[in-house]
Amino acid sequence: MRLGDRADRDDRSLDTYRAQRSGDAPGTGDEMLEPDGEIRSVWADLIGTFARTGDSGLRQATQRVAATVRDDGITYNAHTAADTTQTRSWVLDSIPLAIDGAEWAGLERGLAQRALLLDALLTDIYGEQRTIATGLLPPELVYGHPGYLRKAARLPTPGPHALFLHAADIGRTASGEFVVYADRTQAPSGIGYAIADRRVLSRAFPRMFGRFGPRPIAGFIAALRSALIGCAPDDVTEPTVAVLSPGSLSETAFDQAHLASVLGFPLVEAADLVVRDGGLYMRSLGRFKRVDVLLRRVDAPWVDPLDLRSDSRLGVAGLVEIIARGQVGVVNTLGSGVLENPALHTLLPRLAPALIDEDLLMGSVSTWWAGDPTQRTVIRDDAASLVLTNFHTGEEFVGPLQSARRIDELRARVEAETWQWTARGMEHYSVAPSVVPGGSGAQLLRPAPVGLRSFAVAQTGGYAVMPGGLGQVLADGPLGAAMVSVAGKDVWVSSESSAPTRITDTQSTPADAVEPSGGAESSWASPRVVSDLFWLGRYGERAEVANRLLKVVRERYEDYRFRPWMNGTRSMPLLLIAAATVTANPQLVADVDAATPPDDDDVSEALTVIAELTVARHVPGTVAHSTDRLTASARAVRDQLSTSTWMVLSSVDRALNTLRSVLHPESSSPRVGVPRADRGEASSDDAGPELDVVELGRAQSEVLNGLLALTGLQAESMVHDPGWLFMDMGRRLERGITLADLNRVVLDIRHDPDTEQALLEAYLVANESSVIYRRRNRGIIRPVAVLALLLFDETNPRSMIFQLTGIRGDLVGLPEEIRSAPAERIVEDLIAELRRVDPTDLVAVAGDGRRELLTELMTTIGDGLRELSTVLGRTRFAPPADLQPLWGGGLWGASGDEVG
Repeated sequence: MRLGDRADRDDRSLDTYRAQRSGDAPGTGDEMLEPDGEIRSVWADLIGTFARTGDSGLRQATQRVAATVRDDGITYNAHTAADTTQTRSWVLDSIPLAIDGAEWAGLERGLAQRALLLDALLTDIYGEQRTIATGLLPPELVYGHPGYLRKAARLPTPGPHALFLHAADIGRTASGEFVVYADRTQAPSGIGYAIADRRVLSRAFPRMFGRFGPRPIAGFIAALRSALIGCAPDDVTEPTVAVLSPGSLSETAFDQAHLASVLGFPLVEAADLVVRDGGLYMRSLGRFKRVDVLLRRVDAPWVDPLDLRSDSRLGVAGLVEIIARGQVGVVNTLGSGVLENPALHTLLPRLAPALIDEDLLMGSVSTWWAGDPTQRTVIRDDAASLVLTNFHTGEEFVGPLQSARRIDELRARVEAETWQWTARGMEHYSVAPSVVPGGSGAQLLRPAPVGLRSFAVAQTGGYAVMPGGLGQVLADGPLGAAMVSVAGKDVWVSSESSAPTRITDTQSTPADAVEPSGGAESSWASPRVVSDLFWLGRYGERAEVANRLLKVVRERYEDYRFRPWMNGTRSMPLLLIAAATVTANPQLVADVDAATPPDDDDVSEALTVIAELTVARHVPGTVAHSTDRLTASARAVRDQLSTSTWMVLSSVDRALNTLRSVLHPESSSPRVGVPRADRGEASSDDAGPELDVVELGRAQSEVLNGLLALTGLQAESMVHDPGWLFMDMGRRLERGITLADLNRVVLDIRHDPDTEQALLEAYLVANESSVIYRRRNRGIIRPVAVLALLLFDETNPRSMIFQLTGIRGDLVGLPEEIRSAPAERIVEDLIAELRRVDPTDLVAVAGDGRRELLTELMTTIGDGLRELSTVLGRTRFAPPADLQPLWGGGLWGASGDEVG
């Protein structure tokens, strides 16, 4: 059915879309429009909803999707040569890719057959090798591909098929047919992103989602989960499945963690696993837990430094051996990467009848292999208009982007290394309506080339295909022909024309299968996980303390700016010095004169320092630096945290980014106190230098709100297992260290009464204890009473004794096998040291005006807590002896800060 009434023709957005289509290459298809320009029925309501909103509505939709992506913490690690840790938000198109159910049914059959064919080929390559013996498959395409592993020839197959999971990058060409650009069989990525994309759009546009009713993907996820369980050794009745990740710095770390979380399986890294007693085990604190199935997201050559790549730090020594013994099922099977050789595309049409007795239903993009003389001629003559790939080295060259000299060099290489080279045609893939964040111009709705990554999981009777998959908005021009994507796109398959995918055999757990108990005894936490949780607690507290202290100092300077006659003005430079010192940045206040009240220039400079200590990302100790490390630690243990965590962290990051853009929109230095008029913005008579400071205060409040919400989530939304105890330990340890440092800096010297009172008031506010102090002491500020509250009061959650007893409780609460006697002794000694003194003794002043006993006690406690951190790092967080952090040296937290 075609819908193309006058209302559609008159719609400005769609008319402009049609006009933009005139600039596409001849023959380029359109997912939404028929050849005569009418709208396909599956798109009618969908695109009508978007088009009627106009440009402003499209912008709002884009902002809504982008905000949901941020709140869900969906990221992609975009590594560069200069920065291997750069993380950016996932980019998701607001408009889904709609596919008619009847058309999808045919596509689904072709994808399932292709997976079955590749499975048969994989079985033959590592088995009888009839295809090689009969000449159907040139041996160099197998043995010359880096995905081929000789060790895999003797390995058993877990489950019913050698190829467990197949992904295919597909696109619709000018012929109107879908073709496969690349097969992904090594360690296919994208399922986690596809799940996340669906969740985002269903929440961003619930009514539209409900009206369209796309085929659900939950059945595929259930089939994947059950298929993984089915890959366990036959004698295992209650299998343990884990997802092996390269780590949180992997480009698709979110995809791995989200998939593991949805499946309900632990996400592990090499350091979490060990081969012992003839099996594969997860390291848990004080014990080991058997692993029966491993879904690997590490490329096969890297999974075992003993039998495969000796330089790998991503694998487990001895893994290949226990796979050979049938003690663990690893999928995709080792060696499956050989199927990614693009030269196989030229052979699949004749391999299909030989291996599965069927004609190939779904073809590949036009491909030529230089090992065939006739095909090599095509490559040589048309190199400048093809995508050339050396499958032996992994190099790829997009012909139209190369210089004439480079093309000549490539032709020479093809002639010299004939069997290594393939070429694929520069197809113009079909376009679809797209609204991608960051689009400029008045017209946001535009035609963009699109592709799709499909997924198929092995079942006893064949393969189950995910309805839809991971849609991709492709780059414009030649890069799009090489299927380089610039954004994700949810895929909605209509359900009205076709019955849902029939997933058989392992769609649900068999009735007689033993279900995991799910009790406390099944919890698992490796040294890596508890280390990251420990640092999660420390960084969260570090950011909160720094933000609170800087907020107090800013408020004091603001009060002084409008009331220069107030008492205690000498306290302000002392507070600024204290803030810089506690945040480990004393160099920023080296020139501050603490002996005299500040003048206007001093106030302006102080506010600049406060801004720097708030937003500077690359300065250790600042609020921004601590929140960045907090987020990095959270990403390393994503599967351990509440999903609401990312909404909170997103709000903190958004507040700091907004403030950063205001303070220094064009430079790297904050510009506090610069009038809006000087920034090219409208201003009024009273819109002077204080405007930026107001925004600084707003950001500090938003950051504090977010960090407090995070603390609440951790307390009320996480199971209080050993991992949580270490996280709580980290928070209390950091709070104790900061409290000790603040006491030494603020109260080490007795000042005049006004200055002393101002310092103590700020000290109480920064430690969230001013209200209880006023209620108990009728507002009279006395050093001895302040210290009694913040050092010795066991009912005050901000006091030193509360932190120390809390750490002791956490240590004692650990399972017996992982308790640390040295750590417990340190804490007991510190508690005894603190209880040995009286608050009155601590405020006693020596002849030089210093409170020597207070300084000595705080130094002892601070050093003791740092020693405790080191002991925990050495005895509970240390990686195995044969593994070292990739960054080298010492014991480190997840984000690179040395433990201590």
